Amino acid sequence: MSEYRFDFRVTDDQFLKGRTLIDLPFNVWEVFGLKGVIAVKVVINNVEFKLNLVPRGNGNYSFFLTNNMKKKLKLQRGSLLDILISTLNNKVKDGVEICNYEKSNESYLKIDSISYVSEPTSQMCGQACVAMLSGRDVEEVAKVMGTRGSTSIGQIIEALDYYKIRHAEKNIRISKKNPYYSEISILTVHMRNYTHWVLHHKDKFYDPEFGILDKCHPEGKITSFLEIINID
Repeated sequence: MSEYRFDFRVTDDQFLKGRTLIDLPFNVWEVFGLKGVIAVKVVINNVEFKLNLVPRGNGNYSFFLTNNMKKKLKLQRGSLLDILISTLNNKVKDGVEICNYEKSNESYLKIDSISYVSEPTSQMCGQACVAMLSGRDVEEVAKVMGTRGSTSIGQIIEALDYYKIRHAEKNIRISKKNPYYSEISILTVHMRNYTHWVLHHKDKFYDPEFGILDKCHPEGKITSFLEIINID
């Protein structure tokens, strides 16, 4: 078990919000040696909580201080929090084994072609997109990502890093200034009732739900993209 202690002072703005986002002041990959969604024990001013860290990419993580947590802590404006965070048993989450990782010195993966992968469940479009790019089995990708459920852009970025797939540093929103997505990219697609991940590769849309399409699904709107940078 690894642990890390740090202080955090709650500002007036953070005190008034329903949830306060606390960014961890250390690289979780390097300190804890874990990847994906990580279960931790957080002791704040001697009050213990158990929660999952939220990946933000490149080893950066956060967690939310909820209203219930604030009540238990009897939080006040300007409170100084003594935070001790330590890892729990991260072997299983959502029925999936979570893989530890080691940084690799291997070169980036070259993407010559895409073999279509469908999503095993309605929430595994993110895992399927990473599986198509990496050429790995989607269930293996789910183990690396630590979930068979819905995924955030941070989790996708971490999985791409794990498989040595080069990518842009952040998601880029589609706008008048940036109206086009890149030749290879993971698209954020807003459907009628949910948000969806779709892989775009050389004018084809590899949609984990609807198959290989010439155009994005008619019910979907592409709102942003993460560029995948292929190597020469």
